[in-house]
Amino acid sequence: MSRLLVSVSLVTGLTLPVQAHTVQRAGEVAALWHVEPNHNPRAGQPALVWVALTRRGGQPIPNRQVDCRLTVRREPQGKEMLTTRLAGINVEQYRDTPSAKITFPQPGRYQLLLACQPKIAGLRPFRFAYSVTVGR
Repeated sequence: MSRLLVSVSLVTGLTLPVQAHTVQRAGEVAALWHVEPNHNPRAGQPALVWVALTRRGGQPIPNRQVDCRLTVRREPQGKEMLTTRLAGINVEQYRDTPSAKITFPQPGRYQLLLACQPKIAGLRPFRFAYSVTVGR
């Protein structure tokens, strides 16, 4: 079947879109990472990092229901560059989504570490890590 799909794709010239978003799971929580602009931050320019959080079943977790901190580390050394609390923003179809503006000082690889403590019952603390490459 995949051979047929590939053949049809080659004959029609259609290409399948590639997802630039990364979805991660930690227990009952899923995180969809976004780094703007277009998952291609530039050194010295502000980048908006936002993470759409949902519970199993797709129920959104708004920023007001969690206390999240974002830590930025330089890879591969792991040197901590910044830790900040997140603020809620409305973006795309998401409301009160945890976000932070980050200005990466130099090109290279960075790790974003999200650690959240719930403010509501029925949700346990969770963590996520995401790597991003910063250009010139």
